[in-house]
Amino acid sequence: MTVTNWITRTPKINLFSMFFILIIIATGISNFKLDASSETLLLENDPDLKLYRENTELYGSSDFLVVTFTPNETLISKSVITDIKTLVSDLSQIKGISSVLSLLDVPLIESLPGESLSDIADSISTLNEKNIDIKLAKRVLSTNPVYKNLLISEDLKTTAFQLTLNRNLIYESLINERYLINESFSETKQEDLNEINRLINIEKAQISNNEKKLVSSIRSLLAQYSTKGELFLGGGAMITADTIKFISQDLFVFGIAVLLIFVVVLSYIFRSLVWVLIPLLTAGVTSILSMGAVGWLGWKVTVVSANFVSILMIISISLMVHLIVRYQELASINKNLNQRELVGETLRQMFLPCLYTALTTLVAFASLIVSDIKPVIDFGIIMVLGVSITFLFAFIFFGSLLSLINKDRLNLGSDNSSRKTLMIHSLAKNNPYKVILFSLLVLLLSSWGISKLTVENKFIDYFKSSTEIYKGLSLIDRKLGGTATLDVIIDAPEVQIAEDEGFDDFDDDFGSALDDEIEEQGYWFTSDNLAYLETIHDYLENRPEIGKVLSVSSGIKIAEIANNNKRLSDLELALLRKLLPEEIESQLLASYITNGDNQVRLSARVIESYEGLNRKELISSVRYDLENEFNLSKDRYKLTGISVIYNNLLQSLFGSLIGSMGIVFLCIFLMFIFLFRSLSLAVIGIIPNFLAAGAVIGTIGLIGIPLDVMTVTVAAVSIGMGVDNTIHYIHRFKKEFAASKNYLESTKRTHATIGRALFYTSITIVLGFLVLSTSNFSPTIFFGIFTSLSMVMAVIGSLVLLPVLLIKLKPIR
Repeated sequence: MTVTNWITRTPKINLFSMFFILIIIATGISNFKLDASSETLLLENDPDLKLYRENTELYGSSDFLVVTFTPNETLISKSVITDIKTLVSDLSQIKGISSVLSLLDVPLIESLPGESLSDIADSISTLNEKNIDIKLAKRVLSTNPVYKNLLISEDLKTTAFQLTLNRNLIYESLINERYLINESFSETKQEDLNEINRLINIEKAQISNNEKKLVSSIRSLLAQYSTKGELFLGGGAMITADTIKFISQDLFVFGIAVLLIFVVVLSYIFRSLVWVLIPLLTAGVTSILSMGAVGWLGWKVTVVSANFVSILMIISISLMVHLIVRYQELASINKNLNQRELVGETLRQMFLPCLYTALTTLVAFASLIVSDIKPVIDFGIIMVLGVSITFLFAFIFFGSLLSLINKDRLNLGSDNSSRKTLMIHSLAKNNPYKVILFSLLVLLLSSWGISKLTVENKFIDYFKSSTEIYKGLSLIDRKLGGTATLDVIIDAPEVQIAEDEGFDDFDDDFGSALDDEIEEQGYWFTSDNLAYLETIHDYLENRPEIGKVLSVSSGIKIAEIANNNKRLSDLELALLRKLLPEEIESQLLASYITNGDNQVRLSARVIESYEGLNRKELISSVRYDLENEFNLSKDRYKLTGISVIYNNLLQSLFGSLIGSMGIVFLCIFLMFIFLFRSLSLAVIGIIPNFLAAGAVIGTIGLIGIPLDVMTVTVAAVSIGMGVDNTIHYIHRFKKEFAASKNYLESTKRTHATIGRALFYTSITIVLGFLVLSTSNFSPTIFFGIFTSLSMVMAVIGSLVLLPVLLIKLKPIR
C-alpha cells in the first residue's frame, strides 16, 4: 500500500490520530517563551564578550536603568529638588535596585582662593543636605565640565538618575563556569555544557521575569510623578521588556491580520467556503503544532524568529493552494473518478514536487545555521522543525479530510486566472529579448547594489520614533552624553622605574602620615601619569561620535577645581583619597582605577543617534590613535564595551549572508540536478532564483538600508520559498513537453495549469509578508517588505524569464 492510498483509505483514523497528537503537543505552548534580552544579540564565542564580562566583574555591575526627568519648573529650585529627593527615595525602595545615583549625590565643589584642598574636602556640600545653597548649585552645575551632559543637561533643564541593579551572582558564576568548561578537554565536556546551559537558561528566565516586574514597578512609580514633568525610562532591562511586548503584540496582530488576508484571498480565488476552511484549518493547526513543539523542546523565540508562526502559516496556505488547484484540474478532466480516487491521484501527482519544495525550503532555512549569530541560528532550526511539521501534517490532513467530503458538494468550477497567466505567457513569448535584456539589467543593478551593502546601523533606529525606547534613547543621546559604552582599559607598563619625589615643601604633619599611602600608590595614581591619562580622556571626549567620558581623570578634575584649578601633586593625590567620603571616592575613583592603581578604565559613551556613525571606523581610529598618538603598545590596552560587542555582531552579518546564500544555492542546484535529471534544466531553474535573491539584496544596498539580524535572513527565506515556483513550473513543464514535444505549447499549457497556483500562492505570500510592515520593530518591517519584494521577483522570474529560457535554450533533447 502506497502512502497516498493509506491516507485516502483510512481518513477517519488519520484525523483522529492527528487530533490526539495535536492535543498532546499543544500542551507545550505553556512553555512557549519569548527572549528579547541583549544576550540574544551577542556572539557567544566572541572573545570581546568574555573580556566585557570580566571587566564588569572587576569594575562593578554595568546593569543599570536610566530615568530622565525634565521638570515643568526650574530644575535647580528648592521645590524641584524636594521632588527629586522624594522620587530618588521611592526608587531606592523598589526591589531589584541596588542604588540610585542622582544630582543629589554630586559634590558641589568650586575654586575658592585662599582655601586648601583639605579645607574644601572638610566642607563638601551636596543637594542632599537640608539647607540647599541654590546659587552655589547653579554655579557649579553650569560650569563643572564633569557634571554637564552626565547627570544634568547643558541647558540645566533635564537631569538623569542612574538606577544600578542588583547583580545576579549565580548567573555570573554559571557564565564563568561555562567558559572554564569550553576551555577544558574533559571527556564529559559536552554533557557538562548541556547541563550548564540548562542552568543558565533557568537563571535567564528568572532574570527576565524579575526585570519585567522591575520595569513595571518603576513605570507605575513614574506615572505618579507625571504631573511634575516629563519622565522617560531607558536601559537594557526596559528595552528587553518593551521588545518582548512588541513581539507578543506582533505575534497576535500578524496572526489575525494574516488570517483575515487569507480569508479574503482564498474567498476571491475559490469562491467556496470549503476551499477557504481547509487551508485555514491547516495553517492554524500546523502553527499550534509548531509552537507546541518549540515549547516542549524548550527553545526560546527571539526578535529574529518571532515571525516564524506567520511564515509557517504562509507556507501551509501556499501548499494547500497547490493541492486544491491540482485537485480541481483533475476533477474537471476525470469526471468518472470517485472522490477517494481523485484525492489519491492529486496526492500522488503532487507528492514529489511538494516534497522537493519542502526540502529546498528546509535547506534554505538550515543554511542559517552556519551563522555565528545565535538568534539567526535558532531561527533556522525552528523553521526546519516547523516546515517539516507543516509538510507532513498538511499532506495527511488534506488527503484525509477531503476523502470524507462528497465530490458533488465541492466547487470544481474553473476561474479566470488562467487568462491572466496566459497573458503573462504571451508577454514573454512576444518579447523574449526584452525579457533577457531586462534580466541582465536587473543583474547589473543588483551587483552594484550588493557592492554598496553596509552593516552600520543604529540600534535606536530599530524602533519607531513614537515608542518610549526611541524617545528615551534620543533624549539621553542629545542631552545626557550618549548611550552605548566604549571602554578603554589601559595597563601599566610591565617594567616600572620608581622615581623618588621630593616632599620637602609639603606640610610635615601630612607627610609622615601619608608615607605608607604614597608607597601603596600604583603606576597610574601619580601626578605625571594622570596628566598623560587626561590627554587620552580629552581626546575621546572631543571626538564627535562620543558624548561623555568618565575615568579617574573625572574625579581628579573635580579635585583640581577645589585646588584652585592647580594640578595635584603626588602627596595631594594621596591626601585626596583620605579626605573624600567613601561613597564619593567609590563613584569618582574606585570604578575607574583598580589592580593596585596599575589598571585604569576610561568609559566613553557613544552617541547612537550621531549622523554618519560608523562603529568600525570609530573603533579602528581609536586603536590607531592610542598606538600612534599616545604611544601605547597593543598589549597595554584593550577596547571593550557594548559598542565593541555590537560592532562584532554587525561585522559578522556579511559572513552570515554570504555563507547562507552560498550553501543554499549549492544545495538547491544539486537537488535540481537530482530532481530534473538534467544539468541544463538545473542551470535554467537556478537563474530566476539567483536574480530574485540578487535583486532583493541589491535593492537593500541601493536604498542604503544597512543589514541587520533580520534582513540578513531575507536571502535565505526568499530563495527557500521562491524556488518552490521553479520546481512546480519545471516539474509540470516536463510532463507537458513529454506529451506535446513542443516548447511553446508546453510552456503555454504550464502557464494555464500550474501557473494559476503560482499566481495565487505568490499573491498570498506577498500580502502575508506585507502585514509585517505594521510592526513597531524596524527590522521586522524591512523583513516583511523585502521578503514580499523577493516573492514578486520570484514569480516574475518563474512566469516570465523561465519560459523564455526554456523556449530559447531548448534543454530537453
